[in-house]
Amino acid sequence: MGEKKKETREKIKLNPKVWEVKLNKDLVAQVLYVYMSNERKGTATTKTRSDVRGGGRKPWRQKGTGRARHGSIRSPLWRKGGVVFGPVNRNWKRKINKKMAKKALCMLLSQRLLDKQLEFITPGRKGIQSLRKQILKYADTKILVISANEKLRLSVKNLEKANFVDVDKVNAKHIADSIRVLVDESAVKILENRLINEK
Repeated sequence: MGEKKKETREKIKLNPKVWEVKLNKDLVAQVLYVYMSNERKGTATTKTRSDVRGGGRKPWRQKGTGRARHGSIRSPLWRKGGVVFGPVNRNWKRKINKKMAKKALCMLLSQRLLDKQLEFITPGRKGIQSLRKQILKYADTKILVISANEKLRLSVKNLEKANFVDVDKVNAKHIADSIRVLVDESAVKILENRLINEK
């Protein structure tokens, strides 16, 4: 087990700053919370008494009718009236420090490699065919393919459990949402340069 991992590391020359980072669950949870919060639409809303159509005039005079006084038929007390404390359109966008986001991605990649849930692939013509067979083999498993190869993207886009992500766009949530991760060998250096660069 140790020899195989060592051979893979020597063959691809993995950078320990990306592939040997100790897991910090608190940091990963914080970054994932921001990503999930940013995906929320925040479109749930209701109409208040000022938004509901109608109710422009007083339903009856203030005194002399024997009934309770009312100023509008669109009061929250009335049927088809406005809502008092309903949900309003809300902005759920959050910001995260870039270094924290990169660190969390490195931690998840390192952990997947340690748990043997991450593999490196060579997407030649035979490599793509074997990759499709491998994905179909794990039919009930969510697989993430990280690459910059357009042919590889086209070959896996119609597979139900496979998700292709460009190496420049992959983030911690992509890794967390998948059970197995397949990384294109030719994209390793691109990924490492992106994560090590502090800009």
